[in-house]
Amino acid sequence: MARGTSRIELRPRESPRRLSRPSGFETASVSVGLHGDVVRLLIGEENNKALRDKIVGRGKTLFGKSRTDLEYSAIISISGRSQNNELSVSSMTATFPLIELLRDGEILVVAPRCRRYPDGTHELNAKVYDHAGLKRRDFLLGDGISHVQTDAEGNLWVGYFDEGVFGNFGWESPVGASGLSCFTTAGRKIWDYQPPEGFEPISECYALNVSASGTWAYYYTDFPIAHVDSHRRVPCWSTESSGGRAFAVGNGKVLLYGGYDERRTPCSLLRLDGGASEFISDVSLVLPREIDPTKDIVLGRGKELHVFLADDWFVFSLDSLD
Repeated sequence: MARGTSRIELRPRESPRRLSRPSGFETASVSVGLHGDVVRLLIGEENNKALRDKIVGRGKTLFGKSRTDLEYSAIISISGRSQNNELSVSSMTATFPLIELLRDGEILVVAPRCRRYPDGTHELNAKVYDHAGLKRRDFLLGDGISHVQTDAEGNLWVGYFDEGVFGNFGWESPVGASGLSCFTTAGRKIWDYQPPEGFEPISECYALNVSASGTWAYYYTDFPIAHVDSHRRVPCWSTESSGGRAFAVGNGKVLLYGGYDERRTPCSLLRLDGGASEFISDVSLVLPREIDPTKDIVLGRGKELHVFLADDWFVFSLDSLD
């Protein structure tokens, strides 16, 4: 559907929250749990600049190293509706780490890149830490990981970018060949994505949203919205969008953030109907400044978009558009 000139302004659900951060630390990774808690991985300035750049993603490339040359320490900070806590972890080596809060309060840290060696051995790129910051187990989630989120049953949903789907870093038969997989928190794979009839397989998972209603994905090449329900049924809806980076979903609607070229930061409101989506309106998020996609973070979880501008946390809800 052609876009008109109208645009909806969407304001935060409540006043933004300023997240605490110890002096001398910066955020290397952030995620939002199923129940709205924020977990961040914070690293200190005592690490040299070259090391910090490999951890927080400055100069990130798809061909970067899977591990840092030196071990580093970090603080894991949990802020939100159910708890506020900080714990220290050490002996970390993940480059561009992803972080996620598990159902029982454990913390998962994942290195997106993972090597398989000629002798068949491989790195274990998922590490689980307990409430005291001690590592309890590690396991394989595969190479080329773009997203990790947990569901209400405690399982891990992992979305992969193209190198994780087609293979690199020694993987001739990639763990992430389906583009979206589900694992137990012990690392056992229990499900792989298969597209329904009429839709293409996943070449790259652009956005993932694990909600109370199931797991939702938005992916390349044709950019449909896919829903994996509790019975592992997978309806899909085609879209006329491309390149979105995050989305909120609920009540038969999708709030899709970002895209290619001039649509890198605006949002689109879509209605899911049959096997296709209908464009409703452009949406502007009311923020104190324009989002910088190279620095700021936008995440979708359930009906909410979470925007992190430095230490300020803004929450936008689809319910505000009803």
